[in-house]
Amino acid sequence: MKPSRYSLVLVEFTKLDDLKLQLVSENDQVDLFAGAYALQRFDNGAKPNTIRVDQNAILTLYRFCESKDINLIQRIVDLDPLTIGEIESFSSYCGYGQQTGERVGANWYSARIRSAKKFIDYLWLFYEGRCSRNLQQLTTAKRLYERMDAGFKLYLKSPYKGDRKDKIGLTPELQSRFIALIDPNASNNENPWKSARVKWRNYIFLLLLMLGGNRKGETLLLKLNNFQLTGRRKYYDILKNSEVVNYPRAQSPSVKTYGRQVELHDDFAALIEHYIVNVRKEFDGWQRSSYVFLSCRDGKPLSIQTPNSMLNELIERYPEFTGLLSPHRLRNTFHDLLNQALDKKFKGAGGLSRKVMKAPIQEAAGGWARNSSMPEHYSKGSIQAKVAELQVALQEQILKSQVGK
Repeated sequence: MKPSRYSLVLVEFTKLDDLKLQLVSENDQVDLFAGAYALQRFDNGAKPNTIRVDQNAILTLYRFCESKDINLIQRIVDLDPLTIGEIESFSSYCGYGQQTGERVGANWYSARIRSAKKFIDYLWLFYEGRCSRNLQQLTTAKRLYERMDAGFKLYLKSPYKGDRKDKIGLTPELQSRFIALIDPNASNNENPWKSARVKWRNYIFLLLLMLGGNRKGETLLLKLNNFQLTGRRKYYDILKNSEVVNYPRAQSPSVKTYGRQVELHDDFAALIEHYIVNVRKEFDGWQRSSYVFLSCRDGKPLSIQTPNSMLNELIERYPEFTGLLSPHRLRNTFHDLLNQALDKKFKGAGGLSRKVMKAPIQEAAGGWARNSSMPEHYSKGSIQAKVAELQVALQEQILKSQVGK
């Protein structure tokens, strides 16, 4: 398969306060239609993150049309709508990741379809406007659009189920190895990062994922006043999405869970306090920002790519973590550890009773809605560990019984 001529490029708009947007390009030249749509969306109040989702969907649409030899723009110029068969084929195309070939989640599928349809609507209404002086042409154009619109609505209403993968954290052995590697102590020569301030920043950031159960976006958005590190009770607040203000980067982190408070052990609180009071001041511009985690380059809060980059550096140096380590894997690890602790706490209860007692705690810790199914998916690693333990015990028992024969 030859490479697509369509891709995304980062464009900076100096006359819009250095706004940076990812736009669809054709052969490294910004596509005029996608670019105009992005600016129209921005002018109507859409956030850069929303525009990024739009442009990703347009990229998917363009690549689909490229694969099917459909000249989308010319079709719309001619007011020749996509057929139900083409929409069905596009729906199938949207259900898979183009790089991995794996099924995408239901939310991502829906975002692709909806955003692509809105872009087509934008183009169609523009070219339909040319028929405004010819009532017959305008009536025909509206009828053709309604047929295409009905096709898209059919697939938006149809139930789509992506492959929901159960979440698996680090094994106990890799947990211990990981903690040892990211230790910021000056005597730790295995730490993959160079400067002491970066070692400490990354250490606290990653521990909040693994020991606090944070999402990456939630951690990036943490501010100094979110932490209570002195007194009898120590904790930090994770804000709900409605409380998040503009983030001073081209892409803003997202908060997908409910707001919550995370309790801190005295020792962990002391580590965070040391970083904030002593280490954070070594970052340029630290006084101009209230965000906890800052960039070495410009003193602004970290970009959403930085957490993955810091872990990629570790993986490059320690390949045993390849395919097993990401910000979300660390959150998975927290829920494995939580599930194991709750099993010990409620070990005297029956299976169903134990599940009922564990659920509210797991939901609150994950920031999930009441009666969410997410705890079951996030505890897969601890369940697998129990299965492995029982398998080994069973094998030991059987083999021992055979030795005496």
